[in-house]
Amino acid sequence: MNTDVEELLRDGMERFTAEVRAPAGLAGRAGRLHQQHRRRLAARTAVACGAAAAIAVGVTVAAAGGSTGSAAAQARTVAYVTKRVENALATEKLVFVGRSDGKMGNYVTWAYGRRSRWEEFSGSRPYWAQGTALIGGKLVGAYVTYFDRRYSLSPLGPQEASACSKDAALSMGAPVIPTTHWTAFIDATLACGAASVTGHVWIDGMETTKITGKPLTVKLSAGYSKVVKEKFATARWALYVNPATYLPVRMYGSTETFGGSAGGVTSSFVTSVRWLPPTRANIAQALVTIPPGFQRFYGPPGDQ
Repeated sequence: MNTDVEELLRDGMERFTAEVRAPAGLAGRAGRLHQQHRRRLAARTAVACGAAAAIAVGVTVAAAGGSTGSAAAQARTVAYVTKRVENALATEKLVFVGRSDGKMGNYVTWAYGRRSRWEEFSGSRPYWAQGTALIGGKLVGAYVTYFDRRYSLSPLGPQEASACSKDAALSMGAPVIPTTHWTAFIDATLACGAASVTGHVWIDGMETTKITGKPLTVKLSAGYSKVVKEKFATARWALYVNPATYLPVRMYGSTETFGGSAGGVTSSFVTSVRWLPPTRANIAQALVTIPPGFQRFYGPPGDQ
């Protein structure tokens, strides 16, 4: 598997946005903009932005009652959490809205069922978007680069079932999520041991249940290692859920590169989540719109 962090991060973004397969290097079809875009992506994994400080602002960690206890006690806790999540999501058909803030960029995510839109902003303007578009009455994967006025379309594929896989776990360390099906995703992630219930955290005056993912470290490819001057990358993530509804209210993810001459750097993001009623206007936000005049690219991945 390609362990280049840029490619893994892109893969995670694609899985969240209904698994659209964005052609590698699509941004580069405009000559010099290609190199600028790739350098910008590389910088996101190479600039430190204070992982601990980002999540600590406005958040107080409460004691979880000492140690996590026996395996049986942990299993009971997991069963209780996943049951509450299942009950909440089985009765609520809401629109997911996530706003991710980090020193390397700001992102907005909308999701509803199979529909999704994940967008990065440069200042107040959209820089690129990825997710699903409604073309000819059918949902398809869409990837739009506003800076060079191009887009790509592709078939939809299956979503990740859990954070048990390497790709999904790595994507959780980015300002994206690999699923829109939280019920099964959280249940399976806890069951396989890729995450555990680790305590309670106060967020904006509300006590939440914290679910912490197991850190994952991968070796960087030779080419990317040379770019960032590091040899390894570690992804970490945590999910905070409402104790009454057990819907996610906040996500934290970080990607740390280390083992080289750069001295170790971390890129981290905090995503605040809202759940909105499924009105026509809210559902419409979960689609990528292809602006008039944009040029479609049909070539194979990596083609210049």
